[in-house]
Amino acid sequence: MARLLEFDVERIFRKLSLLEGTQIRYASKRTMARFGYEAKQHLGLQMAGRFENPVSYTLSSPRYDNKLIEEKDSVAVRLYINPDGDKGNAPASYIYPTDRGSASHEAYLTRFARGISKIGVTNKFPVPYAGGSMVRRNNYGNMHPSQYQQVLRGLQQKGGMIFALPNGSPGGRLPPGIYQRQGRTPYLLFALLDRPPSVRVTYDFYGITQRLAEQRIPKLLSEELRKALR
Repeated sequence: MARLLEFDVERIFRKLSLLEGTQIRYASKRTMARFGYEAKQHLGLQMAGRFENPVSYTLSSPRYDNKLIEEKDSVAVRLYINPDGDKGNAPASYIYPTDRGSASHEAYLTRFARGISKIGVTNKFPVPYAGGSMVRRNNYGNMHPSQYQQVLRGLQQKGGMIFALPNGSPGGRLPPGIYQRQGRTPYLLFALLDRPPSVRVTYDFYGITQRLAEQRIPKLLSEELRKALR
């Protein structure tokens, strides 16, 4: 849901001269363009400090529109998190539960979770077992993206080396999960939970943006107005 931050020029400058008044719209446009870029960088840096081992795709997810929103008495820039999942799960979707302003803090239902539901394996929530000896990890300590696809393919092969136990094994020797067999030994790849777990709230897109705006917009606007009056 979009939220609006407003700054009143008269509140910042108290009173504008006639000459300043003729240049304030131009200065405001320059200010919003600069602030959009600064906010994009700042929001990414805040992610780096708040998330555990964030991937570069996450850190580059804050965006701003180059085209400003112009109305009769206002100029605005739109800031947002990348909503596209061209490289996997969309950052806007998986970051949302961690944000202070989110309506729900349940973990995001990933492509893999939707995939195993679609092929009829289970509707339970899969959690990668990053410490498993059969789990291939990337440089961030997460399961390698290619292994997700390998597991999906393996689950569609009856009697294959990869199998699911949505309710665990008879007698409870193995808990609910997705396993890979090596010889006669099953190794856990994913735990299967009855519902998505709650995630820790570590981010505050609106609050971070608001604090930066209060600090930077008056300064940027003053600079741009001075430039316009030279």
